[in-house]
Amino acid sequence: MLRSDTGSGATQPVGGAKYVYNDGDGSTAYDIDVPLQIHGFDPNFHFVGMTFNPEGFADMKDKYFLLNGRSYPDTIGIPGYAGLATTVSNPDPVTHAISTNDTDSISRFSQPLPSLITLSASGGHACAAGVSPCGQRAVLRIADLDVQEYQTLSSIGIPMLLVGFNAKILRDQAGNNLYIKTNSITLGGGESLDVILDSTGIAPGTYFLYTPQLDHLSNDAENFGGLMTEVVVTP
Repeated sequence: MLRSDTGSGATQPVGGAKYVYNDGDGSTAYDIDVPLQIHGFDPNFHFVGMTFNPEGFADMKDKYFLLNGRSYPDTIGIPGYAGLATTVSNPDPVTHAISTNDTDSISRFSQPLPSLITLSASGGHACAAGVSPCGQRAVLRIADLDVQEYQTLSSIGIPMLLVGFNAKILRDQAGNNLYIKTNSITLGGGESLDVILDSTGIAPGTYFLYTPQLDHLSNDAENFGGLMTEVVVTP
């Protein structure tokens, strides 16, 4: 089992195999790599920063909660999915980047990475020997860039296997795996987690990866948004 590391901490496939860590036992094998960055955004704080006034850090209060720079439903903003026509130009049908008008009235693309996760319940290659059908396994490389509060993500219907914390495999010095199977994880600013979602034995359908912190499921005054995305399991 070989690996090559990049600056982001991601393990790239070498010789046809992909592993979250150089584990030696194949327990962190996966099919799909999904980077997720959690952000919080306070528009009032940033507005003050655009003027001549000093920012009041003590008064900072996030009102937008983002995955890869997007709040739901933009987290799943891919042309052709969830009622979004394939003919739309925003998001871009090729790069999936969202276009917004800048202060100079020029439209610029940003936030190119949606958070929609799609898994096949029968197209995986990372299962243990003899498991059939083998579903795909996705590693969620979750990093929290918050400066104001902790964030929690929950997965209902597809258990999460926590295999790493702060770019270190969960294993003791005797070589015993200390992985945690859970349906929620919590982390603070500057922390990162490696979580595996396994679609083996999961019924096809749409599942949600979301925060149970209800005030984080809104886009400021707009309800039903915030820190949430979808996990689609296909046959």
